[in-house]
Amino acid sequence: MAAVALSLTACVTAAVGPDHPGTRVTFKSPDTEKWIGTRAYGQRRSIFRCRPLACPENSIVTISTAASPTRSPDPVALQKFAEADAQREMARTEQASTEAVGRLRDLTLISSRVAKMKEFPAVHWEYRATDPNDKTIYIVRDMVFAGNTMIDVISMSLGVEIARRNGSDFVAVLQIEDFAPPARQ
Repeated sequence: MAAVALSLTACVTAAVGPDHPGTRVTFKSPDTEKWIGTRAYGQRRSIFRCRPLACPENSIVTISTAASPTRSPDPVALQKFAEADAQREMARTEQASTEAVGRLRDLTLISSRVAKMKEFPAVHWEYRATDPNDKTIYIVRDMVFAGNTMIDVISMSLGVEIARRNGSDFVAVLQIEDFAPPARQ
């Protein structure tokens, strides 16, 4: 039942438009034949698991939303955040992955960069970790700053290319409507 409700769409903000400034983010599975989604009641987080035999490697993608600290991140500040806050964000990534795949260890940052995703500023991190069964897990995390909403897409898989592709597929299906408040005079 949760998978059906989730596949319909997940909304962050209901009433936005030219007369109601704000950001509305909707998303769904990029392929309902491949992904099973669940959403915890009362949370702004959804977990998608690849169906058995539908992905070359076991794969999980989580999407969460929160209020953005600013509507328009400064490019220099965003670059500093991508580099300097990577360790702090790694702890958050570890927590999110623990809920999805179990306790990880040896979480290591592989790369960090600032990018544009869906025409909004974003930070892209890639991590490597070891799961409880001593398998290497790759985690690709994209944090998109869309208007007044921050969208966090975390893709995990046993293959780095698969984690990248799955993350990109979910970012591609994000639908973002952003209406800025009128300029102050």
